[in-house]
Amino acid sequence: MQIIRDLPSTPQISDPAIRKLVQQRIDDLGGDKFDAAELGYLLIVEPGDSSIDTINTQIGFNILANRFTGIRYGQPGYTPSFEFIEEFSACYELVIILDDSGYGIDIFISKGTGVDPDLLAMCQRYATPGTI
Repeated sequence: MQIIRDLPSTPQISDPAIRKLVQQRIDDLGGDKFDAAELGYLLIVEPGDSSIDTINTQIGFNILANRFTGIRYGQPGYTPSFEFIEEFSACYELVIILDDSGYGIDIFISKGTGVDPDLLAMCQRYATPGTI
């Protein structure tokens, strides 16, 4: 798992398609003027290096559950607490806004093997086609 807070950190992203998408999102948010302290950060979930517990620890809550009700994906009454999920060829992009200021986390979840199957199933269920 990688945390990206600025454009110069993006070359460390190993998947070129995900790297290009992350760079585009940073450009969309101000490019060199992008302020992670004000807007939030980007989280790259790569195959084999991130368990659900690791992701949950990083973001501060269970990504597979509604932040307010605690109801988990797949259970009756579940409603998502993320803003949206978009699907791209190499990954899903999941956006969570954490407070009224707009501060959030933009999570890029690789479709590769080794990523939690429940997370991929949730992404697949709620994703809309991505646009750049």
